[in-house]
Amino acid sequence: MNGLEINTTGDAISLAVVGFGIVFGVLTLTATLVWIVGRFDARWQRREQVAEQQRIDREPTIDATTAVLIAAAVSTYLGGRARVRSVRRLIPADQGTSSWSAQGRATLLGSHAIKGHSGSPRRS
Repeated sequence: MNGLEINTTGDAISLAVVGFGIVFGVLTLTATLVWIVGRFDARWQRREQVAEQQRIDREPTIDATTAVLIAAAVSTYLGGRARVRSVRRLIPADQGTSSWSAQGRATLLGSHAIKGHSGSPRRS
C-alpha cells in the first residue's frame, strides 16, 4: 500500500477521532461565520427600518396641488396614465444653476417630440 497503513485497532480509532475532529471543527467555523453574518444583517435591517421610518415621518416639501400638476405633466408627456412615486430637486435650492447645466437641459428638452404631434416645428 502506498497510502496510510492501519495496523491496529488503536490506529483506526485515532484516525476516526482526528476525522471527526476536523469535521466538527469545520462545522463550528461555518456556524460561527453564519452567526456573524446574521448579526451584521440584523444591524443593517434595523438601520434600514430607521431610515424608512424617518423618510415616512418627514414633512412633504411640496403641496398637493404641485404634486397633481407634476403627475398631470408626466401623464401628458408619456401619453397615458403614470404613477409618480417621488419628486426631488436636482439642484439644491440655495445653489444657483450653472449656465452649462441650463444649456444642457434646454438642449435635451428641445430635442423631445410630443407624441401625436403632426408636422414639423416652426422655424423663425
